[in-house]
Amino acid sequence: VLKMAGKDEHREFTRVPIRVWVEVRAGDSTIKTHETHDLSMTGISLKQQGTPLPVDTLCEVSVFLEGVEPPIHVDMKGRVGRSTDQELAVEFKEVDLESYEHLKNLVRYNSHQSADAVDKELGDHTGIKRKS
Repeated sequence: VLKMAGKDEHREFTRVPIRVWVEVRAGDSTIKTHETHDLSMTGISLKQQGTPLPVDTLCEVSVFLEGVEPPIHVDMKGRVGRSTDQELAVEFKEVDLESYEHLKNLVRYNSHQSADAVDKELGDHTGIKRKS
């Protein structure tokens, strides 16, 4: 399991505008949507409706990759960083190695930057934490 960066480092990675199926689970609440705003190596922003989850709520996030067989899901543990009745932003805290590889590829292949630029960002970090 890779530990993710702290709050002060949440903008060190490229954000990609992407629409994917995502499920956020926290206690008895489950949010399912394909209306995502963006995704990075450290978090996801998505549209939501209804009662917002409180900021700092621990949650589990699954991103589902469509059009592949067998279906792939990318699973992360996170914390709600921003929440309104219309938008939810989750900061990733942990991701297993297999999901990390899928997440990295999602960001690389959907970025407006070159794959080399994204690889350099990743090379400057150990997992998701900045190298000392």
